[in-house]
Amino acid sequence: MSELHEQPVAVPKVHPLDREMLPEDPLQIQAFEVPGDTELMFRVVIEEFARMGWDGAAILGLARDPFYAALHGLWQLYGEDGFSRRVTEVLSRVGVIRVRTFVAPLPSELMQIEVN
Repeated sequence: MSELHEQPVAVPKVHPLDREMLPEDPLQIQAFEVPGDTELMFRVVIEEFARMGWDGAAILGLARDPFYAALHGLWQLYGEDGFSRRVTEVLSRVGVIRVRTFVAPLPSELMQIEVN
């Protein structure tokens, strides 16, 4: 067996409920930059919002908000016009899914249906 396989390759998994809470580990989501294809990430993020029913104006509004770190970072990178143009390009290819649900009123009379 090679030396590579003799050493553990991952840290032991611990369920979050069993993990000790430490002051420097507040269990809050932290955003940070990672290397990768910025254009691909942009398309994937915009397509995800489109699938949730967000249109271009709504996505642009989110991008202006620093609370949405990844989207806001892309907005800062591309600028208002570049971001807006890219959103339009992505949405023209994938569209925006809109779903509307409603509750039908109950019929005034119930009828028994028999199956032979």
